[in-house]
Amino acid sequence: MATIFFNDSIVAPSRINRPMVGKQNEACPFCKENEKELEVIYDEVWEGEKLLVRILANKYPVIPIQGDYAGLHDVIIDTANHWEHPKDFSPEHWQVLLLMMQKRWQQLSKNEKIVFIQIFKNHGSLAGASIYHSHWQLVAMTKIPYGMISQYEKYQKQKESPCFLCERNHLKEAILIKETSLWRLIIPPNPEFNYEIWLVPKSHRQHFGELVQKEVVELGNLLKQLLMVYDILLPEGAFNICMMSGDLRGEWQYHFHIKLMMRIGHIAGFEIATHCHILMIDREQYALRIKQLLQG
Repeated sequence: MATIFFNDSIVAPSRINRPMVGKQNEACPFCKENEKELEVIYDEVWEGEKLLVRILANKYPVIPIQGDYAGLHDVIIDTANHWEHPKDFSPEHWQVLLLMMQKRWQQLSKNEKIVFIQIFKNHGSLAGASIYHSHWQLVAMTKIPYGMISQYEKYQKQKESPCFLCERNHLKEAILIKETSLWRLIIPPNPEFNYEIWLVPKSHRQHFGELVQKEVVELGNLLKQLLMVYDILLPEGAFNICMMSGDLRGEWQYHFHIKLMMRIGHIAGFEIATHCHILMIDREQYALRIKQLLQG
């Protein structure tokens, strides 16, 4: 059985030194003229003289490289343009980005000590981004966060019954907003954030590394569409994208999916105390609006 920890806090002193880089800041470490500020570069893809994607070590990691609880923290710079928004990426750019992230995922998963990998994107200060320049982050861990263990245990209890996210009959409480041959876009029964959407592969995948190429290609197209919708609903608004993955060893059953969440306002005392989130719009209302926008 993989090692787990029961403390939801990580002490990362270096994080206090993270630069705060806004939209008009010339000191952005992700821009070409400031490349000397970058840590180790693991991989990159160029289109002629245009940099599409670059994966590098995070200079201010949330997790130590060595120790009882350790891992790796990467930054994935998805554009060389400080002002470019992912909604404006071409389908080809999205494909390169996602396949690069999956390649890095698969490289790290070969390390026997790594049992869990989390990929996420913070866009805007309300979503936790300290640098405006578009980027993602990948954290590979030697232990599994307790919050994820709790999710895995719920799936484990349902092991004898069909997976909630596989079987159409088990999605009755969710709202289906779009369906393709490979993916379902749903509003979960109990969204925690405004305009929360889940992208769920129809085939049962344990984690991001198991997606096949055609699923990855279609995922890029869907993410582009949804981010365009988000920008219509709240121009230049903050959002998070979280890849919700199972453990790498498959010791807990889990169905990989991706959460998109618009960030409007702050999480405050009531939410922190009760873990009950306050939404500003009913899910039925925003499901209808998103369906309309996707149909175009």
